[in-house]
Amino acid sequence: MDSQNQQIPQQPPTLETQSKTIKNVILIVIILSILLILVIVTGSYFFIKYKMQLQKPAIPPKTTVKIEIPTPTPFVFRNYTAPKVEKKAEYSIVMIGDSMTNALGPHGGTFNTFINDLYKPDHIGILIDNYGLGSTSILTISDAMTTKTTYWDSTFEPLLSRQFDLILIESFGYNPLSQFTLAEGLKKQTQILDETIKTLIFAHPQAVIVFVATIAPNKETYAAKELPNLTTAERIQEAEERISYIKNHIDFAKSHTIPLVDIYDKSLTASGDGDITLINPNDNIHPSFKGVDFIGHELANFIYNNQLLPR
Repeated sequence: MDSQNQQIPQQPPTLETQSKTIKNVILIVIILSILLILVIVTGSYFFIKYKMQLQKPAIPPKTTVKIEIPTPTPFVFRNYTAPKVEKKAEYSIVMIGDSMTNALGPHGGTFNTFINDLYKPDHIGILIDNYGLGSTSILTISDAMTTKTTYWDSTFEPLLSRQFDLILIESFGYNPLSQFTLAEGLKKQTQILDETIKTLIFAHPQAVIVFVATIAPNKETYAAKELPNLTTAERIQEAEERISYIKNHIDFAKSHTIPLVDIYDKSLTASGDGDITLINPNDNIHPSFKGVDFIGHELANFIYNNQLLPR
């Protein structure tokens, strides 16, 4: 027989080869397991991040296109008389404020749900646009009135360029004017509120103006997660500064007979501090999910019970 055509018998795999194969299989299984874990963790992270957007939304970008603020005929503003809104099948509400208002979402979130549920039996719908923006003080209130705002998937025209039936103005108290002394900052806040009311009365005399005092901070835990190095005394000082601006907002409304949704006082505990269950535990500043619902219920009930938008 020709030796070149003779087949060499195949040797069975050695123990060493079998061991290497098993190790390779185990290594592949480990790598696939790690990749699966990474996919699960990443997916969970983005899901949680999305859920938390209601509590601490990202600051939306703004365009640079502005309109001119109309200049009202000079007058001394003393007392406000809310206009009688004509009954309609659909009303429009706009909101202005800082991150405490921004937390409700671009169209009011649960506030939208609550107020539409109240008006539904009367076959009336409510549309809400939220111009609230995080990390903004009352010095920027004119921006919302004159600048097109892009918020998540919504774009709002400059507030003064559109029609609405009711405007909710929050205090911006969680972004105090700390560059001034407290007395100077409160005076500035009062001045801007006065100018804002005059502008709205002139530009939108048919719209109802309502002030909103948001939930109270908890003094001892204020910003504990955001600013962990602050002492308790420093936290109390930070909270009290913000409370001063919220209370000044309340006082302005009361002294000028402006309708006021006083969520601040309703959010205080028996000891006089902010109800911690209404505050987001992830930063100890913004509303928790319960806090967002609380704010929404208070806004909806106030508007509905006082028939600011007729039913």
